[in-house]
Amino acid sequence: MDQPWLPPWCAPSTLWYSCLAGAAAVALLVYSYAPSWGVRRVPGPAAFPVVGHLPLLAAHGPDVFGVLAKKYGPIFRFHLGRQPLVMVAEAELCKEVGIRQFKSIANRSLPSPIAGSTLHQKGLFFTR
Repeated sequence: MDQPWLPPWCAPSTLWYSCLAGAAAVALLVYSYAPSWGVRRVPGPAAFPVVGHLPLLAAHGPDVFGVLAKKYGPIFRFHLGRQPLVMVAEAELCKEVGIRQFKSIANRSLPSPIAGSTLHQKGLFFTR
């Protein structure tokens, strides 16, 4: 099918590959940002697309949670890779979330690397 009215850069095969590349880019963006969409209003630093806040954790160690709590308040978000976590850094708020409002808080899932570990399933931080 020769179409003389189309410029050479706009051949049907080029348009097909462009549409395919565009659809792949949109799918990658949705895959990257879909987990964090639900916690977008929770304060916290901007996360890197694939690794989340792991560079912060590598640079500061476990002290990063105290630093983020001072900067963003007692409730902030932290991303382990693509998995967003809402961190509660105050004892009274932990009691409110973990005991009083337990049934009204949705999506209390464990991050996948922690879910398989028997060490953390009965701890304070990852209770269901």
